[in-house]
Amino acid sequence: MDSSAFRKYLCEFIGTFSLVFFAAGAVMISVVSSNIGTLGSGLISGGIITVVIFSFGQVSGAHVNPALSLTAAFLGELEWRLVPGYVLAQLGGSILAGFSLLWLVGPVAMIGANIPNEAVGVTPMTAFVIEFFLSFLLMWVICGTAYHHQAHLELAAIPVGVTVGIEVMLMGPYAGAAMNPARALGPYLAHGDLTHLWIYILGPVLGMLVGGLVYRYTHGKPR
Repeated sequence: MDSSAFRKYLCEFIGTFSLVFFAAGAVMISVVSSNIGTLGSGLISGGIITVVIFSFGQVSGAHVNPALSLTAAFLGELEWRLVPGYVLAQLGGSILAGFSLLWLVGPVAMIGANIPNEAVGVTPMTAFVIEFFLSFLLMWVICGTAYHHQAHLELAAIPVGVTVGIEVMLMGPYAGAAMNPARALGPYLAHGDLTHLWIYILGPVLGMLVGGLVYRYTHGKPR
Protein backbone atom coordinates (compact mmCIF):
# COMPACT_ATOMS: atom_id res chain seq x y z
CA MET A 1 0.00 0.00 0.00
CA ASP A 2 1.42 3.38 -0.96
CA SER A 3 1.52 6.18 1.60
CA SER A 4 -0.90 8.37 -0.36
CA ALA A 5 -3.61 5.70 -0.27
CA PHE A 6 -2.98 5.00 3.42
CA ARG A 7 -3.42 8.68 4.27
CA LYS A 8 -6.78 8.66 2.50
CA TYR A 9 -7.89 5.52 4.34
CA LEU A 10 -6.80 6.93 7.69
CA CYS A 11 -8.75 10.14 7.08
CA GLU A 12 -11.83 8.11 6.16
CA PHE A 13 -11.46 5.98 9.30
CA ILE A 14 -11.10 8.97 11.63
CA GLY A 15 -13.85 10.91 9.88
CA THR A 16 -16.34 8.06 9.96
CA PHE A 17 -15.57 7.35 13.61
CA SER A 18 -16.22 11.01 14.39
CA LEU A 19 -19.47 11.09 12.42
CA VAL A 20 -20.91 8.00 14.09
CA PHE A 21 -19.63 8.94 17.54
CA PHE A 22 -21.30 12.35 17.49
CA ALA A 23 -24.42 11.54 15.45
CA ALA A 24 -25.32 8.36 17.36
CA GLY A 25 -23.98 9.84 20.58
CA ALA A 26 -26.38 12.77 20.30
CA VAL A 27 -29.31 10.35 20.35
CA MET A 28 -27.93 8.55 23.39
CA ILE A 29 -26.99 11.62 25.40
CA SER A 30 -30.43 13.11 24.75
CA VAL A 31 -31.86 10.13 26.64
CA VAL A 32 -29.42 9.83 29.54
CA SER A 33 -28.36 13.38 30.27
CA SER A 34 -29.75 16.38 28.42
CA ASN A 35 -32.70 16.89 26.12
CA ILE A 36 -30.78 17.59 22.93
CA GLY A 37 -33.87 16.79 20.90
CA THR A 38 -34.44 16.53 17.17
CA LEU A 39 -33.11 20.01 16.42
CA GLY A 40 -29.93 19.35 18.36
CA SER A 41 -29.37 15.97 16.71
CA GLY A 42 -29.73 17.53 13.28
CA LEU A 43 -27.33 20.34 14.13
CA ILE A 44 -24.77 17.88 15.51
CA SER A 45 -25.01 15.54 12.50
CA GLY A 46 -24.83 18.37 9.98
CA GLY A 47 -22.15 20.15 11.96
CA ILE A 48 -19.79 17.19 12.23
CA ILE A 49 -20.14 16.45 8.50
CA THR A 50 -19.27 20.08 7.74
CA VAL A 51 -16.22 19.96 10.01
CA VAL A 52 -15.05 16.65 8.54
CA ILE A 53 -15.30 17.90 4.94
CA PHE A 54 -13.49 21.14 5.70
CA SER A 55 -10.80 19.25 7.65
CA PHE A 56 -9.73 16.59 5.17
CA GLY A 57 -11.89 16.81 2.08
CA GLN A 58 -8.74 17.89 0.25
CA VAL A 59 -7.07 14.58 1.20
CA SER A 60 -9.67 11.85 0.64
CA GLY A 61 -12.81 13.71 -0.37
CA ALA A 62 -14.23 13.14 3.13
CA HIS A 63 -16.76 10.59 1.95
CA VAL A 64 -17.21 8.83 5.33
CA ASN A 65 -19.91 6.87 3.53
CA PRO A 66 -19.53 3.62 1.53
CA ALA A 67 -22.52 4.48 -0.69
CA LEU A 68 -20.90 7.80 -1.57
CA SER A 69 -17.55 6.15 -2.33
CA LEU A 70 -19.21 3.64 -4.67
CA THR A 71 -21.10 6.40 -6.46
CA ALA A 72 -18.02 8.60 -6.68
CA ALA A 73 -16.14 5.74 -8.37
CA PHE A 74 -19.06 5.19 -10.72
CA LEU A 75 -18.91 8.88 -11.68
CA GLY A 76 -15.14 8.80 -12.16
CA GLU A 77 -14.44 10.93 -9.08
CA LEU A 78 -12.62 8.12 -7.23
CA GLU A 79 -10.33 5.38 -8.54
CA TRP A 80 -11.99 1.98 -8.31
CA ARG A 81 -8.80 0.50 -6.84
CA LEU A 82 -9.28 2.70 -3.76
CA VAL A 83 -12.90 1.72 -3.12
CA PRO A 84 -12.23 -1.44 -1.04
CA GLY A 85 -9.85 0.48 1.23
CA TYR A 86 -12.31 3.36 1.60
CA VAL A 87 -15.19 1.04 2.49
CA LEU A 88 -13.15 -1.01 4.97
CA ALA A 89 -11.87 2.16 6.66
CA GLN A 90 -15.37 3.62 6.87
CA LEU A 91 -16.93 0.45 8.27
CA GLY A 92 -14.04 0.02 10.71
CA GLY A 93 -14.47 3.56 11.99
CA SER A 94 -18.21 3.01 12.38
CA ILE A 95 -17.80 -0.24 14.32
CA LEU A 96 -15.21 1.29 16.66
CA ALA A 97 -17.49 4.27 17.29
CA GLY A 98 -20.50 2.05 18.02
CA PHE A 99 -18.69 -0.06 20.59
CA SER A 100 -16.96 3.00 22.07
CA LEU A 101 -20.39 4.53 22.71
CA LEU A 102 -21.60 1.28 24.26
CA TRP A 103 -18.59 1.29 26.61
CA LEU A 104 -18.64 5.01 27.44
CA VAL A 105 -22.40 5.68 27.68
CA GLY A 106 -23.96 2.28 28.13
CA PRO A 107 -26.67 0.21 26.41
CA VAL A 108 -29.17 3.04 25.98
CA ALA A 109 -31.29 4.28 23.05
CA MET A 110 -30.22 1.30 20.92
CA ILE A 111 -26.73 2.91 20.76
CA GLY A 112 -28.27 5.67 18.63
CA ALA A 113 -29.18 3.26 15.83
CA ASN A 114 -31.30 4.50 12.94
CA ILE A 115 -34.71 2.83 13.14
CA PRO A 116 -38.17 3.19 11.57
CA ASN A 117 -40.60 4.61 14.12
CA GLU A 118 -43.01 1.70 14.20
CA ALA A 119 -44.84 3.29 17.15
CA VAL A 120 -46.34 5.86 14.77
CA GLY A 121 -46.93 3.35 11.98
CA VAL A 122 -43.73 3.62 9.93
CA THR A 123 -43.20 0.28 8.20
CA PRO A 124 -39.78 -0.97 7.12
CA MET A 125 -40.74 -0.42 3.47
CA THR A 126 -41.84 3.14 4.18
CA ALA A 127 -38.53 3.79 5.92
CA PHE A 128 -36.69 2.28 2.94
CA VAL A 129 -38.45 4.59 0.48
CA ILE A 130 -37.67 7.61 2.67
CA GLU A 131 -34.07 6.50 3.04
CA PHE A 132 -33.78 6.10 -0.72
CA PHE A 133 -35.06 9.62 -1.35
CA LEU A 134 -32.95 11.27 1.36
CA SER A 135 -29.84 9.56 0.01
CA PHE A 136 -30.74 10.45 -3.56
CA LEU A 137 -31.11 14.12 -2.65
CA LEU A 138 -27.90 14.19 -0.60
CA MET A 139 -25.90 12.67 -3.47
CA TRP A 140 -27.41 15.09 -5.96
CA VAL A 141 -26.39 18.00 -3.71
CA ILE A 142 -22.88 16.59 -3.27
CA CYS A 143 -22.47 16.22 -7.04
CA GLY A 144 -23.76 19.69 -7.78
CA THR A 145 -21.64 21.41 -5.14
CA ALA A 146 -18.44 19.33 -5.29
CA TYR A 147 -18.18 17.49 -8.62
CA HIS A 148 -19.56 19.85 -11.25
CA HIS A 149 -17.00 21.88 -13.20
CA GLN A 150 -18.63 25.14 -12.07
CA ALA A 151 -18.98 24.09 -8.43
CA HIS A 152 -17.21 25.90 -5.60
CA LEU A 153 -15.49 22.84 -4.14
CA GLU A 154 -13.96 24.71 -1.21
CA LEU A 155 -17.44 25.66 0.03
CA ALA A 156 -19.18 22.32 -0.63
CA ALA A 157 -19.06 21.41 3.07
CA ILE A 158 -21.70 24.02 3.86
CA PRO A 159 -24.58 22.88 1.60
CA VAL A 160 -23.75 19.23 2.26
CA GLY A 161 -23.80 19.77 6.03
CA VAL A 162 -27.02 21.77 5.81
CA THR A 163 -28.67 19.02 3.77
CA VAL A 164 -27.65 16.33 6.26
CA GLY A 165 -28.86 18.46 9.17
CA ILE A 166 -32.25 19.17 7.59
CA GLU A 167 -32.80 15.53 6.70
CA VAL A 168 -31.91 14.35 10.21
CA MET A 169 -34.12 16.98 11.84
CA LEU A 170 -37.12 16.12 9.71
CA MET A 171 -36.89 12.38 9.21
CA GLY A 172 -34.54 11.12 11.93
CA PRO A 173 -37.26 10.56 14.56
CA TYR A 174 -39.65 9.23 11.92
CA ALA A 175 -37.67 6.92 9.65
CA GLY A 176 -34.06 6.91 10.86
CA ALA A 177 -32.37 9.16 8.30
CA ALA A 178 -28.96 7.50 8.07
CA MET A 179 -28.20 8.22 4.37
CA ASN A 180 -25.08 6.21 5.06
CA PRO A 181 -24.47 2.47 5.70
CA ALA A 182 -21.53 3.36 7.94
CA ARG A 183 -23.69 5.64 10.11
CA ALA A 184 -25.96 2.64 10.71
CA LEU A 185 -23.60 -0.33 10.99
CA GLY A 186 -21.61 0.39 14.16
CA PRO A 187 -24.59 1.22 16.39
CA TYR A 188 -26.54 -1.78 15.07
CA LEU A 189 -23.67 -4.17 15.81
CA ALA A 190 -23.12 -2.68 19.26
CA HIS A 191 -26.83 -2.96 20.01
CA GLY A 192 -26.92 -6.54 18.75
CA ASP A 193 -30.17 -6.44 16.75
CA LEU A 194 -29.74 -6.26 12.96
CA THR A 195 -33.44 -6.54 12.07
CA HIS A 196 -33.71 -3.22 10.24
CA LEU A 197 -30.12 -2.75 9.19
CA TRP A 198 -30.93 -3.69 5.57
CA ILE A 199 -32.96 -0.48 5.20
CA TYR A 200 -29.95 1.70 5.95
CA ILE A 201 -27.61 -0.25 3.69
CA LEU A 202 -29.74 -0.74 0.57
CA GLY A 203 -31.52 2.61 0.81
CA PRO A 204 -28.36 4.75 0.73
CA VAL A 205 -26.54 2.59 -1.84
CA LEU A 206 -29.43 2.61 -4.32
CA GLY A 207 -30.45 6.19 -3.58
CA MET A 208 -26.96 7.58 -4.10
CA LEU A 209 -26.37 5.62 -7.29
CA VAL A 210 -29.61 6.96 -8.72
CA GLY A 211 -28.69 10.43 -7.48
CA GLY A 212 -25.41 10.17 -9.39
CA LEU A 213 -27.22 9.07 -12.55
CA VAL A 214 -29.72 11.92 -12.30
CA TYR A 215 -26.86 14.39 -11.73
CA ARG A 216 -25.27 13.24 -14.98
CA TYR A 217 -28.53 14.08 -16.76
CA THR A 218 -29.41 17.36 -15.04
CA HIS A 219 -25.90 18.81 -14.98
CA GLY A 220 -24.48 17.40 -18.18
CA LYS A 221 -21.07 15.81 -18.51
CA PRO A 222 -18.92 15.65 -15.34
CA ARG A 223 -15.92 17.93 -15.22
